[in-house]
Amino acid sequence: CQGAIAAAGVSLEEIDFFAFNTPTAWYASVCTRALDINPERTINIYPRYANIGSVLPIANLYHAAQAGKISENDLVLVYTNGAAATAAAMVMRWGEVTLGKAPAPPISITEQDERIEQFGKGSISKEQSPATKSSSISREALFAAEPEKRQQMLEVYLLEWLVSSLQITLAEISLHHPLALLLDSLMAFELRRRIENDLGVLVPVERFFGENNIAKLTKLLLNQLALTNLVVSEPVVEVKEEEEREKISL
Repeated sequence: CQGAIAAAGVSLEEIDFFAFNTPTAWYASVCTRALDINPERTINIYPRYANIGSVLPIANLYHAAQAGKISENDLVLVYTNGAAATAAAMVMRWGEVTLGKAPAPPISITEQDERIEQFGKGSISKEQSPATKSSSISREALFAAEPEKRQQMLEVYLLEWLVSSLQITLAEISLHHPLALLLDSLMAFELRRRIENDLGVLVPVERFFGENNIAKLTKLLLNQLALTNLVVSEPVVEVKEEEEREKISL
């Protein structure tokens, strides 16, 4: 977005409307906070269509024009994202546009449904999304649990995050559901960031794509945690051995 604005030779303040791709329920809120703009200068159409892919920016412009949020000669920034961390943005001058007849009756949506939530200080940071508040876990809690229970704890942690973030039910996903079918690039990076913050382990981004699923990701996390715990424990063992050698020499 910043690159498109710079290329157009304008500023954020000069943009009359922002058309964001909204592949998740909270995406419009994240973009609004990231650019620090008034929510009234954009619209969230996720409640109407959920994730309809590349059609979202067009639908966004249609509903914005229909709602009177954009008019002739307004400057509009259109941002859309795709798979594999790809994204594009452009600044356009809205022309004289006549809207066609809707092919089907509009979905019944209230103003409250489309409202973009603004979170106050202390409730959520700019780097977090509303979905990330749903589940939490820590290394300390995992290591305090019985070894046979750790896998289940991680599986529940990941499932709860996905259910909350994707606005779906547990019945719609399983441990063997490919993550690539559930997550776009933004969601994958958000989940990786959350895992690394909560557990303190690094996860290669490719582990969220291909045929990888929750079961495979859980096993990776268990291995990473075990390795991390071993590395942390080694200095303690060495110190104890050194102390023992000193006692024997005396």
